[in-house]
Amino acid sequence: MKWIIKSKHVNDEDHIIGIEVEDEEGIFDANIRWDGYMEIHIQSKTEENNEWKDTIHTYDIDALITKLNGLKQVGLDHFDTWNEEN
Repeated sequence: MKWIIKSKHVNDEDHIIGIEVEDEEGIFDANIRWDGYMEIHIQSKTEENNEWKDTIHTYDIDALITKLNGLKQVGLDHFDTWNEEN
């Protein structure tokens, strides 16, 4: 997945303190700060075809990835219809 930088935020010393990025498909976008804080937006559609946007806030992206991988594993372990592509 390729991320496109939409904008950069700099401080008075011209150091980058934040960036706004978006994935190529336009489904994910995120605000990433210098201190590790991230605000991640995920766009999707409901079963009724309504647009929905979820927001995740995290200071620890690695812990979030670990939790999500664990959540995926629970689905794989308990549902015969799941496969590795979900």
